[in-house]
Amino acid sequence: MKKIIIIATLDNRDQEVSYLKELILQRRYQPLIIDIGFRGEPRLAADITAAEVAKAAGAKIEELRKPEGRKRTTELMIEGAIAKLDALCRAGDVSGIIAIGGMTTLVMASSIMREMPYQIPKLIVSSAASSPGVNRLFGAAGITLMHSLIDVRGLNSLLKTQLSRAAAAICGMVEAEIPPPYPEKGKPRIAMTTYGYIDNCARYIRESLGEKYEIIGFHATGMPEVAMEKLIEEGFFSGVIDLVPSSITNEKFSGSRISWSRRLEVAGEKGLPQVVVPAGVDTISRTGFTSEELAPELKIRKHYVMDEQRVTVFLNGEELRNIASVYAEKLNKAKGPTKFLIPKQGWLSIEKEGGEFYYPQGIQSFVDGLTEKLRPDIEIREVDANIDEPAFAREVVNAFEEVMRSRII
Repeated sequence: MKKIIIIATLDNRDQEVSYLKELILQRRYQPLIIDIGFRGEPRLAADITAAEVAKAAGAKIEELRKPEGRKRTTELMIEGAIAKLDALCRAGDVSGIIAIGGMTTLVMASSIMREMPYQIPKLIVSSAASSPGVNRLFGAAGITLMHSLIDVRGLNSLLKTQLSRAAAAICGMVEAEIPPPYPEKGKPRIAMTTYGYIDNCARYIRESLGEKYEIIGFHATGMPEVAMEKLIEEGFFSGVIDLVPSSITNEKFSGSRISWSRRLEVAGEKGLPQVVVPAGVDTISRTGFTSEELAPELKIRKHYVMDEQRVTVFLNGEELRNIASVYAEKLNKAKGPTKFLIPKQGWLSIEKEGGEFYYPQGIQSFVDGLTEKLRPDIEIREVDANIDEPAFAREVVNAFEEVMRSRII
């Protein structure tokens, strides 16, 4: 029987967990309960007890039940649960994970699930699903959130209905097959970052390589890039076309499109063939600011207003030269064949020659800084075209075929 992990606090939700357990059993799956409760004695036997979870984090549950130091207690229980669940995942004993509860369970369970492999379905049923900022809890692990609408405490007809739906959902998610990392038959999977400013470039690449490869796109808004690189880490991809690595610039200049500290490093660590393009590297995204908040910055910088919520702000030449060293430092860690392609006629579709945002001096400043710091064996290929023109996309396709061939050799 496939095992479905139930993460719950058994000191206050024993009836609810017991009911969910029976529902999963009725669907011919094996439920396995991990108790992350720390506020009292459990009222239901767990397969992995709260004491075992605490011990896995180097603590004693009796000490953690003291009212003071709740933040640290929560951190330790999360750490212990990750250790126990990770061991089960590595042994191949986990087909799905579900958690039920309120805000505490939502915070703890999402922290635990974020560390588990993407291919394992994850579902959280919580009365706190509509709380402000909840979207920040989920990371890049493919967690699904179900709003319980009513409190997940005290069995009643409405909660039983919600738990029945939750059991059906997680069992249905387990039944759906996840493709293996490297398919033995079929096309190799290629990860590609993209966004609206380079739609034509991305479309041409998909059309040109689609017969030979399965191109999987990630919208470069921050978290999708983390998801991409976690999947790279888990072995889902054979190569990378990183058109929009600009979250690195956003992080350095406090922009809105920020991903994580390992951006542009994971593919290199895995030795995957990669082609990198600087779409948006010369810009910062500002999202959710009022006109008054942005006014001082916009007075001294070129900017492009996309809509009421989004403004693209441009760097100057000195900043571009300096930021080039950050990109070089990350790419210098690459163990696989890597090429960096520079569209000399602009890095966004709005940067074409003759337009307000075309800035050849800035492009050259970045190229100079990159050339100075990048390893000599990593090719910098300059292309006399705008990033969104077919001529540049063709060069990306050619460069990618080259790095894929060199890996095979």
